[in-house]
Amino acid sequence: MKRNCVIVGAGDFSKDIFSPPQDSFIIAADGGYRHLDSIGITPDEVIGDFDSLGIAPNHPNITKLPVHKDDTDIFSAVKSALKKGFDRFYIYGATGGKRFDHTVANIQILQYIANRNAAGFIVDKGFNAVAVKNSSLIFDSSFKGTISVFALCEKAEGVKIKGLEYETENTTLYPDFPLGVSNSFKGERAEISVKNGIITAVWYENRLPDIS
Repeated sequence: MKRNCVIVGAGDFSKDIFSPPQDSFIIAADGGYRHLDSIGITPDEVIGDFDSLGIAPNHPNITKLPVHKDDTDIFSAVKSALKKGFDRFYIYGATGGKRFDHTVANIQILQYIANRNAAGFIVDKGFNAVAVKNSSLIFDSSFKGTISVFALCEKAEGVKIKGLEYETENTTLYPDFPLGVSNSFKGERAEISVKNGIITAVWYENRLPDIS
């Protein structure tokens, strides 16, 4: 049984798409606390150096981090949740704003999660992203629009894509050649899988696929 953790960062946030799975453990990463407070949700844990929020909130389960540190607030939240045994992550407030470097960092964090036998989604109003290792993504026939698949860190071997406009079988994707960009759903059940390595998928619907 998967254990769900929702992490809310200080980036762009829309209450319209905030729909965490039931019984999720919710962590506010610094300015994510303000987002949650604006929709009347009290997180289970608060983590951050609070440079975004400006002040540490009054919360019974709070971890104050130094400003000068190696890990971002979201990365610290992910590490904390992994130690608690969570293995499915839904990260909101991870993109946008003036800090594109933080968006890149959060996409890297998806790779970190995948390398630890877990899976993480970035959930955004404009797009969604997920990274999986040696696994499959299953999209039902109602998905529409564009989807891209990347090997961002190192090559991904045995990649299979079925049910999309462009299909492939036992292909190797490389981080310096974006072969998997701009594929399309076509009203069929779609499967994207990798036998050896990590793939990152990006699509533009506010729904999430199954992972197997």
